[in-house]
Amino acid sequence: MEIEYYKPCPEYDRCCELIDRYWEAGEYEACFKGHLELAEQGYPLAECQVGWFYLKGQGVPRDDANAFYWTKRAAEHGDWDAQYNLGTFYEAGIGTVRDAEQAKRWYIAAARQGQDEALEKCRTEGIAWA
Repeated sequence: MEIEYYKPCPEYDRCCELIDRYWEAGEYEACFKGHLELAEQGYPLAECQVGWFYLKGQGVPRDDANAFYWTKRAAEHGDWDAQYNLGTFYEAGIGTVRDAEQAKRWYIAAARQGQDEALEKCRTEGIAWA
């Protein structure tokens, strides 16, 4: 049974529309701009996506500081993928200083929500999350 993580709402529908319309067509700048509008309104999925765009330099110049900022914002707003990603940022020192305790904290937060990569990370690293 697949977990329906993102609840239906206009913001979610808009994120999906942006991916279908722009991402699939390789129009990354337009996709980024649409997500940024939603992120600035505080929608966690869009915040996470904006962090990813900055991290990868898709549709916007690569910027680790902005990737960290938007990913952290999404993680604090409860996005499970952003929580896992933020753990990796702290672990590797992407856009911030390395901090193993913060990395662990965010891996645990994501694992508690059932995020697959975080669950695997906790298993392989022996991090108790339950």
